Amino acid sequence: MSIKRMRPDSLLRCMILYVAFIIAVIARATILSAGKRILLLLVASVFASPLAAQIPQAPDSLYEPPSQVLFGGDLTYPPLEWLEDGEAKGFNVELARAVAHKGGSRAEHVLDAWPDTMRALEEGRIDAVPMYYSPERAKKFIFTHAYYYLTHSIYAVPGTRRVSSIDELIGKRVAVEEESFAHQQLRAAALAPQLVLTSNTLTAIETVLNGNAEYAVLTSLAADNLLRQHDWKLERMGAPFWSRGYAFAINKNRPELAEWLQNSLGTVIADGTYQALYQEWQNELEPVQTSRKWLNFFFTGFVILLVVVVLGGVWYWSLKRTVELRTQELRNALHERDAIEEELRRVANIDSLTGLAKLPYFIDQLDDYFHAHQLPVKQEKELLVIKLIDLDVIVRTLGFSRAEMIVSVFAAHLLKMDDVLASYLGRGVFALFLNKERGSNSNALVLFDQLYADLADSDPGFTSQFVGGSAYWPEHGRSASKLMRHAETALAMSEARRRRWLAYEPSMEPSRVDLDIISIFIDGNVQGLFPVFQPQLDLRTGKILSAEILVRWQHPRLGLVPPNVFIPLLENSGLIEQVTEQMIDDAVRVAVLLRKRGLPCCISVNIAAYDLIETNLAEIINQALIRYQGVPGDIKLELTETSVASDPQRVKNVLMQLSELGIYAAVDDFGTGYSSLSYLSLFPIRELKIDRSFVGDMLGNPCNHSIVRSTILMARELGLVTVAEGVEDDQTLNLLKKDGCDVAQGYVIARPLPEAEFIEFMRAHAAEIFDISKFMK
Repeated sequence: MSIKRMRPDSLLRCMILYVAFIIAVIARATILSAGKRILLLLVASVFASPLAAQIPQAPDSLYEPPSQVLFGGDLTYPPLEWLEDGEAKGFNVELARAVAHKGGSRAEHVLDAWPDTMRALEEGRIDAVPMYYSPERAKKFIFTHAYYYLTHSIYAVPGTRRVSSIDELIGKRVAVEEESFAHQQLRAAALAPQLVLTSNTLTAIETVLNGNAEYAVLTSLAADNLLRQHDWKLERMGAPFWSRGYAFAINKNRPELAEWLQNSLGTVIADGTYQALYQEWQNELEPVQTSRKWLNFFFTGFVILLVVVVLGGVWYWSLKRTVELRTQELRNALHERDAIEEELRRVANIDSLTGLAKLPYFIDQLDDYFHAHQLPVKQEKELLVIKLIDLDVIVRTLGFSRAEMIVSVFAAHLLKMDDVLASYLGRGVFALFLNKERGSNSNALVLFDQLYADLADSDPGFTSQFVGGSAYWPEHGRSASKLMRHAETALAMSEARRRRWLAYEPSMEPSRVDLDIISIFIDGNVQGLFPVFQPQLDLRTGKILSAEILVRWQHPRLGLVPPNVFIPLLENSGLIEQVTEQMIDDAVRVAVLLRKRGLPCCISVNIAAYDLIETNLAEIINQALIRYQGVPGDIKLELTETSVASDPQRVKNVLMQLSELGIYAAVDDFGTGYSSLSYLSLFPIRELKIDRSFVGDMLGNPCNHSIVRSTILMARELGLVTVAEGVEDDQTLNLLKKDGCDVAQGYVIARPLPEAEFIEFMRAHAAEIFDISKFMK
């Protein structure tokens, strides 16, 4: 396929269309009244229509559309997809045809048993398959945005013992479609039931009807449709669960097809095609199930009342008996309803893993307390938020079951505490509402010590560490939401400052500018980012053979924002990826431009901890090299010591992967961290950048000069290149050259230059030895 230039309005259109689509999906997937549902759909239409009308309707893509796309699916999965007289039918089938047609292609369908369909997609024999999204499947496939939401339910023959959750299926024989989302979820459970695997949903239902399984876990929509078609008597057990998005899945080796399919789907949603198609299938996708039990009851009561009026005293005793029977039935029905409502309230309010209150219920309880205890305050309260800080590491090393066990054990000890209201917020975070000790800020630390002691006595294998943050009522807020936000702020500050616990202080709040910056990057509408380049002088040859790319930001409203203001904010907020991707793109682009002009220059890019651990950095760099026809020598990475310390094993794997591609790394700000020497043996490092704090005053500070000289000698013994940062005068430059330093970077050579000036700088100095006196400012 030939590569085309991506227009900026393509990204804007995708963002606008998907936000509008999410509003529409919520309107359909949520149990709302007709009036509220229509209102949400109108909001979606009003949002999308005026903006989408200004954007071209044809999907923009980096690739030409394929002539044909082969879609797969389940052989028996109505109303989404099924095979009838050799022809593929269903909502998914018609949507796929509309998407392919809108993208200038043609859709073909192959429906088969679900395990065979999944295998065909993995092996590349099928292009795309609509399915549930899950993190496990995302490791194998590329997913478009979700276009519909479905739930699962537990089914059994009437009279079977009722169950209300997956946990109650342990030890039971449960029919499930092989390689389905439900199969993956049950297979990954710590204590899984006895699974009876089937090739499709219809077979799973028959397995329960035949007595070969006690229960079945199936997609609610397809199972209910098949039960109505065949008039089979299976009933749901409990409320639906596992609400998940349904999207098109594409083989990992077909990113260009995934991009084309996503753009085509966005266009189908924007121009009303999806809405029209959904209206055609609405009766199948949203079946109305009306129970006639109560209508029959009231009709019978009306007939009885009429008979009583007509016959009077003749039917008195018969009526009395009938009323007694009906009253007992009603009493039983009300009792059953109350039991069901109580179970639903418990499921809605209590976390099944920990037995603690869920956050919304916890907040309601706090607000009820605050309303009941107005001024004067007789007892101050403390809201303490605790986080198991190494839970993610436990998941990666020991698995989810071990992490869940640790969370459960920790919660069990919280439940034993007197006069404490506790909640589980998820991801190893707990909230406690307890009395504040008068005149003391160490209440939390005493509690921490007690928890550590109790956990050590009851469970010697408990390995997790925890930190906390507190806010006090009424000092830090009179509402639960405000108090919770302040406690979470204190927790975040405890982590940032590496403290066990901190109490909230107003000074912890971020500035308005900080919030603006984070908001801008969350919205994705970042304007004014541009690169500058600082040349690096090879002290052995006198040539400029490398440079460092640095980001600058001139925002239309905020003005020039210094890097030391917005870079730490983005790193702490997990938003630095946007900056890193742009800098990698610009670095490769400029390096290729210089190399083609006979001015080879390796450009180094600063990489944060988030880039190494949370993103596919190797793929980002590889795509940039492919996009501009670059070579691995066009780019290198600079890693701060704090970034490699966050997850050494993960960082090592990423750096080894990049090293195999020919891209090497340097340790930036060397000497300012705590484990510098260990990095040199653990990671594939080829360059050390000596921090400017040592280089800047090495002339007047013999101690710093000794550190610089020792670092150069050590690097030489290890076969590493040394780069000195912050060189600002020719005396320091000459001393570094005398000490054997390889490369220098600083104002004495050049300040960071905009792209055009940097290219001119490289051209002017390509054929001459660098004359330092010529460029002294």
